[in-house]
Amino acid sequence: MRLLCGACPGRLNDDAHVLSCKLFSDDHKTDMSPSKDKPTDMRRDREQALALDRRRILAMTPEQARDAIVDHPYPVTLVQSMAEEDLYLLIHTMGPDDALPVLELASNAQWAYLLDMETWSRDRIDPLGLTQWLSRLLKADPDRFTHWIVSDQADLLQYYLHCHVQLHVREYEQDPAEIGEGYFSDDDVHFIRLRDFANPGDISGQRREERDFFLKDLLKRISIFDYRLHQSLLLASAGVIPAEMEEELLRLRSIRLAEKGFLPFEEAVGVYQALQPEDLRHRRQKPASAGGRPVESYPLPVPSEKPPKNADLFTRTLFQVADGAAFQRLQTEFAGLCNQVIAADQIKVRDKSMLAHVVAKVSGYVSIGLEKAGQAAMDDTPYHHAHLIQDYLLVDIFRIGYGCALALKWQADHWKRKSWFDRAGLKPSFWGEAWLGVLGGLLIKKPLYFDNFTSGALYREFKCLEDIQATRRTLEEIIAFDDLLALMAIRSVAVDCDTFLTCQNLLLTLWANHRMGGTDEGAPQPLVADQFSRFFDTLWGGGRLPPRRLRPGLRDEFIDWLARRTGLSIQDIAGRMGAALERLFQQLESELAAVSAKDIDPRYIQLFLVAR
Repeated sequence: MRLLCGACPGRLNDDAHVLSCKLFSDDHKTDMSPSKDKPTDMRRDREQALALDRRRILAMTPEQARDAIVDHPYPVTLVQSMAEEDLYLLIHTMGPDDALPVLELASNAQWAYLLDMETWSRDRIDPLGLTQWLSRLLKADPDRFTHWIVSDQADLLQYYLHCHVQLHVREYEQDPAEIGEGYFSDDDVHFIRLRDFANPGDISGQRREERDFFLKDLLKRISIFDYRLHQSLLLASAGVIPAEMEEELLRLRSIRLAEKGFLPFEEAVGVYQALQPEDLRHRRQKPASAGGRPVESYPLPVPSEKPPKNADLFTRTLFQVADGAAFQRLQTEFAGLCNQVIAADQIKVRDKSMLAHVVAKVSGYVSIGLEKAGQAAMDDTPYHHAHLIQDYLLVDIFRIGYGCALALKWQADHWKRKSWFDRAGLKPSFWGEAWLGVLGGLLIKKPLYFDNFTSGALYREFKCLEDIQATRRTLEEIIAFDDLLALMAIRSVAVDCDTFLTCQNLLLTLWANHRMGGTDEGAPQPLVADQFSRFFDTLWGGGRLPPRRLRPGLRDEFIDWLARRTGLSIQDIAGRMGAALERLFQQLESELAAVSAKDIDPRYIQLFLVAR
């Protein structure tokens, strides 16, 4: 028999409520006063103390966090005060099977969130994952789980029983021996047999044993809890239409997760829809308050004396927000935006490293959006950016930032379809390592910045407007060189040479053909060793011994040749690709200035096509 709490009429006097009631006993009295809409200082202090405890525990090692929760004066209140996202990450950090003491303290809503995140594969229920997590929750708190699964999750239980249990109701005069093998019954009327899995070859024997043990234990507990309910559940499960039930469960799950930003995929991808800065003022403004508990695993920086080193614009802007309530709303909104990106990318974030990648991505594109919007308004002051993040939705600012990256991708896609190198049947590797990296980051489905391991990765998300501008400059240089090659009317790029064909060695070889008195029309002709040695000696000025420098006027001579060959003016060539040509000659000087003509080995010459 369960008693009601004397302090709270209508509430069951269970352990969880006893602790919560004890912690906030003074607040029950305060709520009866006329000033109940104003939180007392005592409640605020307790909430702040809980927030500090949560942050401290989330930063601990798994073993320390588990011990700290168990040893906390009010463990139930502590765990149930956590946002579902925080608890989800904490449980995976500890290890789901090692976190059973924490699962025991979690609320029913937190249990439902765990099932929503772990037991679905896109729009289908994962039967193995569902069995695994239902079994864990049963081990964590058998009595509460039995009551919860037959009341709050009755539809899910009926669907699960239909998939795993075969029911046979014995007729009055039927001999039990006629029913068949594998059936068992508690009342000699309702006989059940556990179904085999849909793909039995993919399921290990241990998984079958776990499923069988869990189902038999659960059915026995439901029978003891309420035998008539046990019978009705079995009969109802036999008449379930799986497709309809699964669709209804998906609908309810989508509603629950949408409240936290996990929209259905077809809606979540809207976060990547480009938005222009001038459209921002026509978007709906941010509501005055944001509901939900703060998600502390999504690390918005806490205001301090100064921003951390190498902080992006969004982080620096947060330090201009002095209002604690506004900062709290931003933290909740930022978590929702991260969840929407997770849903759009269709990834499962189960550890802090994956979450850190999502947080950095969202923060980076919000920073780009702020910078772009500030440029459009001709106001790049920190206070203008602070007003933007407080007045407009972060998702709209994110879309402005991502739109900058999308504009680059669209430009690259449009150019590639009409480019000379694509018509010539060349591969993107024709543009050389550096330019290939930039093109590779733009021609994929979701554009990335080519970082070339500067920060430890080949590709990363765009972080600032300078990344966008640097990538745009490189793309415009590639387009300029492609236009230049198109005007040169090269009939064929098929060469008989071991050197890998690139844009750089194609141009330099054509120029060398011209300087050595050969033809530079049609296809480039690889230089033979003696021919390249004579050409090589004409490149250097001053002394004959290395290291040397390129002969003065050589760059101008090369540009003059390009102008005559293409019909472009020298000013056009210098304006569109002058910086790239200067880097090309710097590379030429860097690689070959210290080499003597007699030591040249065609195997190691990459800037010219040299035949062995």
